[in-house]
Amino acid sequence: MTAQETAATFADYIKRNNAANAVMSDTLLAGYEGGSSLAIDKASYASARKLGDDDDYQPFVYTRPTFHVPASSEPWFLTTAYWKGKKETAKQPSYLLFAREGDGWRQVYSPDVFKGADLPRIATDASGAATEVGQADAAGLLMSPAAFAKGYAALVTGKGTKAEKSRYAADGIVTDAASNRLKMNRYARVNEGARPAAYPSYALRTADGGALAFTTIERTKRYDVRQGPERNYVFQENNGLLQGKYYTYMKLTELIQVVAHIPPKDGKPGQVKVVASYRGIISGSGR
Repeated sequence: MTAQETAATFADYIKRNNAANAVMSDTLLAGYEGGSSLAIDKASYASARKLGDDDDYQPFVYTRPTFHVPASSEPWFLTTAYWKGKKETAKQPSYLLFAREGDGWRQVYSPDVFKGADLPRIATDASGAATEVGQADAAGLLMSPAAFAKGYAALVTGKGTKAEKSRYAADGIVTDAASNRLKMNRYARVNEGARPAAYPSYALRTADGGALAFTTIERTKRYDVRQGPERNYVFQENNGLLQGKYYTYMKLTELIQVVAHIPPKDGKPGQVKVVASYRGIISGSGR
């Protein structure tokens, strides 16, 4: 894929994204998004429609794009760029990963980089091509991308041994999940599950010999309200799929796109660091 082709695909994505967002059209959305991005954003549209979110839409662009095309038999490429609205530009970049699906290119990952995250440099060969890392490939790595996805899913729900947890650096997703469990325990019994979602995952070799891994975690949560003299309830803020208060139970399914730097296995202590994420509730119910 040439530089002109990646740039043209990226520009077309921005144009079509703005067109779909302006009218919240699932049909237009499906023309340029796929994978977990499509599932998250379709649910976001549904939520916004139920909330009556009809504010005037403001178009956006992405600036300073950098493209990384792997020398791979499966056509896909990664873009790093900065979101720019009418009055402000994001201080942290976003990763935008595109894959060829059927009749065209689809954006399948769009995680935003965490504030202060140290982003690894992508390794390239003499021609400028990046190197894809297979999901089961652990050669020279602290762990394979597939092992990361499985281990991180357990970590999000607070599971795993002390030794297993020590292989991951602390991040906001995991700490917020633990804080929420503790806070909500007063009002409801919380039952959580998480697993690598049934969407494609991707990885590229980094200049330090490690890997930059993209995967999606599917998390389910159920809150069974504690019954007692006080009438407890649970609720989900700012989401049209889960409206109002629930006095018996509430359950939901969430998709979490994560990007992690898996360090090289070089004899030094190392930890996998999640550097970016994008997430959304895709279904929910309760009474």
